[in-house]
Amino acid sequence: MATDLPLKRFQIKALSHQDAQQTLKHDVLEGMLCAPRSLPPKYFYDEAGSRLFDAICKTRHYYLTRTESALLKRHADEIIAAARPRTCVELGAGTSVKTEILLSGLAAGSRPFTYVPIDVCGEMLIESAARLLYHYPRLRIEALAGEYLSALHALPRLDGPVLFVFIGSSIGNFTEAEAMELLAGVSGIMGPEDAFLLGLDRVKDRKILEQAYDDDEGITAQFNLNVLQVLNTRLGGNFRLENFSHRAVYQEAREQIEMYLVARQAQQVTLADLGETLDIAAGETILTEISRKYTRASIRHLLEGSALSEDMHFAPGDEHFSLVLARKR
Repeated sequence: MATDLPLKRFQIKALSHQDAQQTLKHDVLEGMLCAPRSLPPKYFYDEAGSRLFDAICKTRHYYLTRTESALLKRHADEIIAAARPRTCVELGAGTSVKTEILLSGLAAGSRPFTYVPIDVCGEMLIESAARLLYHYPRLRIEALAGEYLSALHALPRLDGPVLFVFIGSSIGNFTEAEAMELLAGVSGIMGPEDAFLLGLDRVKDRKILEQAYDDDEGITAQFNLNVLQVLNTRLGGNFRLENFSHRAVYQEAREQIEMYLVARQAQQVTLADLGETLDIAAGETILTEISRKYTRASIRHLLEGSALSEDMHFAPGDEHFSLVLARKR
């Protein structure tokens, strides 16, 4: 795919693989050697995981993508007029399909426009870039393959105003403290004319939420189980995926979906690259993801704790999702 790219308009910088591998080892040791066990959701997104997530977004009950895309289509012109960006930096770019709703308006103009997608999956960045560069001849892409905070420190010099984008309700995968740390990291590099577009899922009926994270086709289950395959591949593990099942539950008190892998039977798993053997009991759980849901009040609290302020707020009539354009305070 890379050979098809117009190289004068594309470059990708992979942040240190050694650092990424050390971070993985640290995260797995920290999460899997304690009780209850857990894994960070960022490890879902190898190439297979990214494709599975793209398939999840097309399932019947996964309302998030459809709702957010509709909001973007309805309000893209207002967002662009308010932000007036010359550069777009996106955290967790993935396939860039929803962001293309904005890019189509920005990159179709008479002046060059720069897109800086950040994602842990370099293969997906290259594939998305090939599609975007073909459609938008004035677009330049400077991709960063790595984790968000590391990538923010590695950003190239940006032509402002800059529109930072973090959509898909991905901010919900972080604890409140982690979310504020990440958003504060963005606000810390924003200039007075820059803007930050956030997509946030909202608190709603338990049935709607749980169906979105446990589809009838079993795609979310495959996506969840794939994180074990990532550990097998990258850490010499011998997890048998058929020995685990997928569970998603909405915790009303914490206003978040929690996704687990549940051991179907007692088992012993080796992670050769860590020199560790795990004794996992039947019924034991591994927390693989949280997805926090927001109210208007908790959105304001999140922004205020990150040195940001709300400029524009877009939501459908049922208030099931929010797109927020924020500014540095």
